[in-house]
Amino acid sequence: MRSPRIKPTIGAVLIVFILLLQNFRAGTAMSADYWPTDGWRHSSPEDQGVAAEPLADLLAEIHEYRYRIDSVTVVRNGYLVLDSYFSPFEKGLKHIIHSDTKSFMSALIGIALDRGEIESVTQPVTGFFPGRVVANMDARKRSMTLEHLLTMTAGFDCKDSYRHRWVGLWEMRRSPDWAQHVLDLPMAREPGRLFDYCNGVSFLLSAILQQATGTSALDYARKHLFGPLGISDVAWPESPKGLSVGYGEMWLRPHDMAKFGWLYLNKGKWADRQIVSEAWVERSTRRHTDATLFDHYGYQWWRDASGYYMAVGYRGQFIFVVPRKNLVAVFTSDLDGAKFKVPRDLLTRHIIPAARSETALPADQAQQARLRELVKKTTIGPVEDIMWRSAEDGIVRDGGFLRTAAPGFKFSVPFGSRKMPLSTPNQVMRMQSPSGVRFGASVAEIPAGVALSDVGPRTYAGFLKALAKDVTVAGNRRIVLDDGTPAYKTELKWRYQGLDLTTHLVSVFREGKWIYLAAHPWREFNDAADIVGSLSFKRSN
Repeated sequence: MRSPRIKPTIGAVLIVFILLLQNFRAGTAMSADYWPTDGWRHSSPEDQGVAAEPLADLLAEIHEYRYRIDSVTVVRNGYLVLDSYFSPFEKGLKHIIHSDTKSFMSALIGIALDRGEIESVTQPVTGFFPGRVVANMDARKRSMTLEHLLTMTAGFDCKDSYRHRWVGLWEMRRSPDWAQHVLDLPMAREPGRLFDYCNGVSFLLSAILQQATGTSALDYARKHLFGPLGISDVAWPESPKGLSVGYGEMWLRPHDMAKFGWLYLNKGKWADRQIVSEAWVERSTRRHTDATLFDHYGYQWWRDASGYYMAVGYRGQFIFVVPRKNLVAVFTSDLDGAKFKVPRDLLTRHIIPAARSETALPADQAQQARLRELVKKTTIGPVEDIMWRSAEDGIVRDGGFLRTAAPGFKFSVPFGSRKMPLSTPNQVMRMQSPSGVRFGASVAEIPAGVALSDVGPRTYAGFLKALAKDVTVAGNRRIVLDDGTPAYKTELKWRYQGLDLTTHLVSVFREGKWIYLAAHPWREFNDAADIVGSLSFKRSN
């Protein structure tokens, strides 16, 4: 009489056991059992409830339309489900993140508030700078608070954003004291009344942090933010007064950008530490004002009306945080004009829909293979679009440009450099380094009656004067290249569209031609001097 009851019991146990296995697998997929301080762990998309096909479609679209995207990193449930790099950008390289920097700046302000080094977001801005005499002072400027800076509602007559072609930004950068320049700006309206994107107010956040803590924003971040997250490879330039550039210019690896997004997705917690308070994360990523570029703005974070929020940088740098999908997506790019929004479109069209389940999905072997093949394809890239490969002029390979026609020469090319259109009739190649240094090699006729010592300060400077203002010779000296060839190194200072530039030029007379290599950094980067200084006439390989 008892045996009929045994089979259902065994069957029930088996069912429960299967369910437990499924739940265990789903639980493993849905919550990481580690923190990526020492690096991210990889997972198949399906194990994290993500369909491989939309991710493959994403890469296929980038290839088809040749979007100038450098990397795509997608994290779900704490695991990398997509990590793709588009040649010439490579895994492990830092990328400039432009105004994504502002969201990091916001986090640092939040940490300082949590630590009591800043009292409140309601503190008046001018109160952080005792002893400074501020121009254009009125009741509106006196009422401006830290929160007004964070929400881009300060009320300054700023004119330093893309909408104004950065006119105000170049004015600030030419001033000896950037903080004073911003504080002195006239007021256009009452603080809190209207969103007006202003890089200067984000720089003031850096100045306020240094004033309150006695340390630069970069050093403060290394101790209280980057260090705990395991971020060590970071570059962040300073103003002439030694203040970290709070509005931009930070350089990070995509994996480290994703760590920052993951920190915020986890409400400021990392391992057993609360790096940023949960209250600050919530407060800084919610809607505070309607914005002009995307739907809403928080504290140096943008928010989409659908519920996700993002750090946004010029030319397509994005850190997307999608709480309802437990997902972070990072894009680095070099996208012109309105195309800089392409990563947002790719997120909504492919990545968010790919996160289909809160439990693991069945493996799609065919789409996984397709995804792997597309990821592999990205590391090769469309060579004709990104590298120099000309039978007439030369080729870039193995980290250098080799001139194959006569007169032959070679020089080093920074890894990650990208092909650019030729800009003058004499150029034989032109590229841009990852740091933004534009450089090119030219072969021209030797100017009649001009000595090698004068060709830079006279002839080349004459080229610049035709298109730029305030061209001055900062240096001109004889050098000897590594192969023993005599040459001249010229440095020229000039201004173009409000931007102060320095051209590094190396000139050689050889085989009846003037060979010159010029690099134009918009900031003083070492790779500009390194590029032109590597010129050699040794014909190896």
